[in-house]
Amino acid sequence: MHSKSRYIWAYMMIAPTLIGTLIFWSWPAVYSIYLSFLKSENFGLVNHWVGWANYERLFMDEEFWQNLRNTILYVVLFVPTTIILSTFFAVLLNAKIKGQAVYRVIYFLPQVTMAAAAAMVWVIIFAQDYGLLNSVLGTHIAWISDKRFAMYALVMVGVWGAIGFNMLLILAGLQGIPRTLYEAAEIDGAVGFRKFRSITLPLLTPTLFFTSIVLVIGATQIFDSIYLIIGKTNVALPAVRSLVYAYYQNSFIYYDQNYGAAIVNILLVINLVLTGIQFMLQKKWVIYD
Repeated sequence: MHSKSRYIWAYMMIAPTLIGTLIFWSWPAVYSIYLSFLKSENFGLVNHWVGWANYERLFMDEEFWQNLRNTILYVVLFVPTTIILSTFFAVLLNAKIKGQAVYRVIYFLPQVTMAAAAAMVWVIIFAQDYGLLNSVLGTHIAWISDKRFAMYALVMVGVWGAIGFNMLLILAGLQGIPRTLYEAAEIDGAVGFRKFRSITLPLLTPTLFFTSIVLVIGATQIFDSIYLIIGKTNVALPAVRSLVYAYYQNSFIYYDQNYGAAIVNILLVINLVLTGIQFMLQKKWVIYD
């Protein structure tokens, strides 16, 4: 086939995805930037250019800084916990055990469970008087209405939901490590944790790097568990409210879409900076050979 014809077919094959991305991802991002410089009235029929006014208001808003702290705290608690547990279960499933396929399905189930259904179960588990968690721990904690514990409850739910998918990613990375390396290490006398530290962990770093980027971006966008488990009337909401929840609150409850757009644009910048930092730091710990 002529090379030019091959390019035409290639562009035609990626065209649906490219068009969908431009319409449903790129255009909303550009439009939200435009919205953040406006003051809209009459349901968006009348717009006034206000420049940086929404951003100036944002940086003077104490609630924004609290929401930013909540989001960062969630990322700090959620990402390392998920990576450690996902790696642990992936290593277990990579061993030759009976019923391996069944365990993989069980761990992946949270990924395909409806968020609303899972949230209802977690609300029952976290219940102060009759909840399973308090019964197991022998405590009487109001997990989702006490601001001291609500964030930990959200992290538990988030980690439970994220382990399955990330475990599969790490498991794929583990299965890409040549068996000959382990055989050579065994000949040299290496066993158990030493093999994991000297072979598995270094060769798994590219997968862990990719996983960390996906997890950080996902964690900064936490919304559904706050909306479904904590709720808008909960007294603990200010202690866990994320930037995305603040965006939803301002855009769709207070009908201030311009301020909401400013919040979500700041979140975009934060994600770009965090991803850039991760790429810079990966030179110090990721091993590609």
